Amino acid sequence: EQSVINTPTFNYVMPLSDDVIFFEETSLVANPAVSFQECKNRLTARLAAQGVTIKDVLEEEYCYIPMGGDVPRKGQRIIPIGAAAGVVHPSTGYQVARMLSSNVYFCDQIVEELARAGENGGDFDPDVAAARIIGRTWTPDSMRQRAFAVFGGDFLMKQNVMGLKGFFSGFFKLDEGMWAGFLAGWKNLPNNEYHDGWWPRVYFGIVFLTKLPPNVALDMAVSIVAYTLENGLDLIQSVTPLLGEPDTFDQSFQFRKNNGDVAAKWEAKEMMCACDRCEEAVEVEEVAA
Repeated sequence: EQSVINTPTFNYVMPLSDDVIFFEETSLVANPAVSFQECKNRLTARLAAQGVTIKDVLEEEYCYIPMGGDVPRKGQRIIPIGAAAGVVHPSTGYQVARMLSSNVYFCDQIVEELARAGENGGDFDPDVAAARIIGRTWTPDSMRQRAFAVFGGDFLMKQNVMGLKGFFSGFFKLDEGMWAGFLAGWKNLPNNEYHDGWWPRVYFGIVFLTKLPPNVALDMAVSIVAYTLENGLDLIQSVTPLLGEPDTFDQSFQFRKNNGDVAAKWEAKEMMCACDRCEEAVEVEEVAA
């Protein structure tokens, strides 16, 4: 089927006991999101093709991970953490380790701001405090590394099943530290030295291109040019010192629209209602509203 070729999914399998197995049909990255029903249909077809017989369904899971998402907005006073702060890796979906690492500096800044409020009393400015706290997560260095990863996510979204196979055949030919460091890609996490500066990112990109099949490497080179023309110089700024530093948090950002989120939440609500989980679905409805 053409949709399977153009928007591929893959399957996680985790045995929980001799006769209980967790299956998860997953879309790596897509915009708009692959629907839950489409994932369910593909899983059913995949298991049938492999001769797997399902005797009973114990539980169904509906999981939507916003890949990257926007960074917090200029001037907002609500201080987000983790996925709410856009910390999810735009290419890989990794989030927990990135959140834990970023929260060390985040929490240090909260302590500083509370101490400053106690000292200054009426001079305390909550908007400035919020900007400084969020700025400890999204430093200029973090924004540069994010821009590099956002391009990776955009490139993956363009690939059909053969393009993804070519991409990952090259990715896992890299030295383990290089590919492992990209998966999480955050300050103080293992192997981030391969990605935490403009020169390591240039070196990573050059080596990666040499590992890719020629057609995928050419597509990536063309995509770099097209992406830059469409989205500005963020990607180029991530791999060169010549364009200065990205804006700090209390300055303006260019925001990228994240399509598909609301649709995914509404679909999850409808499917949960269909299987008598309407109390949970109410929470989804409130979030999507």
